[in-house]
Amino acid sequence: MDFDSKYHKRQVNGTIYITTRQVLSKDLQESLELGAGELYLKYIPKLISPEIIIGIASELGEIYSLRYKIDFCGGSRGFAYLQYIDENLKNKALVLLPQKFIKSHLDIRVFNSINARELLLERVHALTPVQVYHEIRKLSPFVMMRVFEYRPSRFFYTIEYRNNAAAASAHREVRNIIRMLGRQAYISWLDSRNPVSSMYGRSECCEELDMELRLPDASKCNCFRFKGN
Repeated sequence: MDFDSKYHKRQVNGTIYITTRQVLSKDLQESLELGAGELYLKYIPKLISPEIIIGIASELGEIYSLRYKIDFCGGSRGFAYLQYIDENLKNKALVLLPQKFIKSHLDIRVFNSINARELLLERVHALTPVQVYHEIRKLSPFVMMRVFEYRPSRFFYTIEYRNNAAAASAHREVRNIIRMLGRQAYISWLDSRNPVSSMYGRSECCEELDMELRLPDASKCNCFRFKGN
């Protein structure tokens, strides 16, 4: 396999991105960018390169992308995210790909990716919700920011991104500027296992603010939302 002719490869901080050079239809490209068919690979040995992973995984079909996590020394952090161009290969890969790895003497496990794409921002007491919105949108594009008032003038924020890769990048960027948001401010991942997700994450009354960003009456609903940029 001529790797360079089939794939783009780049590194951004602690992630190596490998993506196909194939030109895909607009609908397929959009579906894959949203995380369709994504797999989670775990227990990757430190010295196993992303090229080795691609070489084995491509025996089942054409690869769309691999996001391979590395440490400060360039070795594997033990996990990666894999997508095939044909998202219907996902179920087949869950069964057969571990067998392919075993044949190569690798005990790499393959799981369904939860494609986490929401972050939870808490304990931001130094800024108003509108100020938080403007600070977060400077960092990277998001789909939606929901704001919940759990006590008078006390808020937490759930921020939804296009896909897991975008959310991971934003998580790193927010951590870099977290002290600007307040001494106690904290950013974490939000998924279905987090109690905030079930308690507040899908409030029925969560209204979208108008262009003037006027805050709603909290006595009627404790949630409002900003559209992303």
